Amino acid sequence: MTEDLNRKNPVFEALKLSLEKALKISLDTNSLQKSSRRNKTLYHYTNLAGLKAIVENQCFFSSNSAYLNDKREYYYGIDLFKKCIEEKKDKTNDPDGLNIINSIQKELDDKLISNHYVTCFSLDGDLLSQWRAYADDGKGIAIGLDLKKLIDAFQPKANGMYIEYSLENQKEIVEKIINTCYDFYLSQLQVLNTLNEPNLNKIIAQEINEIIDKFVGQFKHNSFSEEKEFRFDLSIDKDYNESEDIISYRTSKNNLLVPYLELKTNYKLEKEFREKNEIALDDLEKNKKFKIKQLPITEIIIGPSLNFELNKHSIKDFLKKNEYLDVKISPSDVPYRI
Repeated sequence: MTEDLNRKNPVFEALKLSLEKALKISLDTNSLQKSSRRNKTLYHYTNLAGLKAIVENQCFFSSNSAYLNDKREYYYGIDLFKKCIEEKKDKTNDPDGLNIINSIQKELDDKLISNHYVTCFSLDGDLLSQWRAYADDGKGIAIGLDLKKLIDAFQPKANGMYIEYSLENQKEIVEKIINTCYDFYLSQLQVLNTLNEPNLNKIIAQEINEIIDKFVGQFKHNSFSEEKEFRFDLSIDKDYNESEDIISYRTSKNNLLVPYLELKTNYKLEKEFREKNEIALDDLEKNKKFKIKQLPITEIIIGPSLNFELNKHSIKDFLKKNEYLDVKISPSDVPYRI
């Protein structure tokens, strides 16, 4: 298990802030799915049992990214960074630079198990492929949620991200990330050497690996582009025994035992914490930090293989019972029946 050597010296935390600013500037022209940022609604496809659980428990399942429908889901992004590092290594003659690159390679080679848990949404609420794959073959629903409010409800614990499917764009983004990180730490070596750290290159590689880790989940093979995916990525401590998050398991339709976490809003997490520790809830409702009190459900699209009128009636009553009073309910336009 990788030791977090960088935690021993606060210098690296200070440098990380500068690096993140440099990355933001570098990637500013590569906003993922730039055209999609006009979207105001995200859609989560599920069955009726899923709708019931999501509303009553006010949370989503967040599944380990290595167990999703794309068999290469987690490793696809890792491979992009590995190839970029290998190409940079071939072009680098600087001894200090090579030491950094070799250390980054070692960190990437050690990334064998995903510690990312994701909840997936689509920018489109009426896709035949999604009905078939995630909504009980059309006998489910698509839950529409306010994108901005959902981000406010989950971040910073879970990072919201658009998925990039274009290989050309993926390579450009990965190259910018690697080059920015490499150039930054190479320029800081003279200062860092004064720390007399025996594992300096390893620490630098771990810092860069943390940056890489934030982007790995944003890349998918272009064969999945129809999904128009937006996801929330929840990264946990590699040592599960020390993690505050409790991992559960469910069986998938692909006969896998899938590790998952519950993705809860900041408000729900704070409320549970206070209740557990017997802390007063009086000011919680007024706290602007927890302004999203419930999942921001704005719409329900009823699947093409369901009886619309009967389900509209029961879903409307169910939502009302759970204090969702202004939710649009409409039928799918997909001409699909089983």
